Amino acid sequence: PASFFERLVQSFKKSVVELLDHKLPPTANQTVFMLHAAIKSCMMVLERLNQINEAENKIPFNAFYIEDLTAKIPIKDDFLNWLQYPNVFAFCQYPFILDIKIKVDLLMIESEFQRNAAIAQTLFCAESSLLNPILILDIRRSHIVEDTLSQILSLSTIELKKPLKVRFRGEEAEDAGGVKKEFFLLLMKEILDPKYGMFDFYTESQVVWFKRKSFEDADMYMFVGMICGLAIYNSTMIDFPFPLCLYKKLLKKKINLDDFRGIQHEVAKNLQYLLDYDGDDFKDVFEMNFQIIEESFGELIKVNLVPHGESIPITIDNREMYVNAYIDYMINTSVEKQYQAFAEGFFKVCRSNVLNFFHPQELMNMMVGCQDYDCNELERVAEYKGEYYRQHPVIENFWKVFYEFSRDKKKKFLAFLTGSDKVSIFGIRNMKFVIQSVAGGDKGDHLPVAHTCFNLLDLPKYPTYEIMKEKLNQAVENYEGFGLV
Repeated sequence: PASFFERLVQSFKKSVVELLDHKLPPTANQTVFMLHAAIKSCMMVLERLNQINEAENKIPFNAFYIEDLTAKIPIKDDFLNWLQYPNVFAFCQYPFILDIKIKVDLLMIESEFQRNAAIAQTLFCAESSLLNPILILDIRRSHIVEDTLSQILSLSTIELKKPLKVRFRGEEAEDAGGVKKEFFLLLMKEILDPKYGMFDFYTESQVVWFKRKSFEDADMYMFVGMICGLAIYNSTMIDFPFPLCLYKKLLKKKINLDDFRGIQHEVAKNLQYLLDYDGDDFKDVFEMNFQIIEESFGELIKVNLVPHGESIPITIDNREMYVNAYIDYMINTSVEKQYQAFAEGFFKVCRSNVLNFFHPQELMNMMVGCQDYDCNELERVAEYKGEYYRQHPVIENFWKVFYEFSRDKKKKFLAFLTGSDKVSIFGIRNMKFVIQSVAGGDKGDHLPVAHTCFNLLDLPKYPTYEIMKEKLNQAVENYEGFGLV
């Protein structure tokens, strides 16, 4: 059963919907005024409930969404009014009621305004670099980081607001989205290479965080931030395993122990044990102070978490302060230079009024995709080329094998097909998936091949279900990520 808090939220949401559905004659000015006042009152209560929920996490943040809001109000007009008259009531003053699709639509609307402004400015600018309304990157595959860095780091915000087009030098392919997707996949894979030494990888949580002691200068971190901003601005998912707390930092939300658990689970478990311990022998068990020891270039150094930390023992009374200081050091203080450079690059591209509408989880899902989807929707979006059609015997066998996969295996297939086991926030139903017939299936000596940049599957004409099952399983199981063709 729903909690009292959830029922309260649902009640006020329902009231807003009923008030919006209320039909009034055009001359009922006083009634309209009272109706608007009632809606505003409900929204103010929902705002307060949302503040409580953010502090106490009583229900999922998306429980505040008002479904089908776009069918009840002209959301674009509401947004434009909010931009022009920020002190006048608008639903955009309460972004927690807007679902992620509305927020993305508003971000794209704002982006379009910014792009048009940038393009218009280039038309009246004599500087030759600004005359092209498209941002074109000319990249050598073998030097993808160096070429991208040299071409974007010095660009102005106006230039970065232009639609992005990527050309791989010496290749004919037009960038209809696939080349751009490949560019971001390859670039992120290269940036995460340990040779750059920019990030620490945490095996237990499968995420990366800024390396505290890095030889790379601030420009490299600024560059990575710009790439992440460009990916969002150009509606391209990237495979960059930052934890949720990065997005909380970008949105200026406070980081807590749960967020830290998403990076270092075992350390967070020890900190929780420290907070929960209630034995009389606390001082003996936790004979520690507000100082930690960490390795720096092969040497062990002592770091005070607070001024004079070496002389402040941890007690039951100050243990919460210790945990907060530890998390603050690991997430903020120790990587301040790296994060600030990253954030500067990110906001150079992606500074936006709408960005602050997003919940950190929504921002994360928009950048790297989400895993909450139904794999079986793939069949609904599938298209067929060459000899294939839905009732073709090879295709019948393909879907039979696919539906026999476990959920985890289906996600592996999605990674094999697209380069990621995540999908965009719009789900699989907005995805393009093409299966085309190729030779080489008669003897079963060829595997299916995925062109990940175009979600295109080359499927040989295997004569039997057994061969289809064997070859499709081999292809999926042997996929190691970034299998770009």
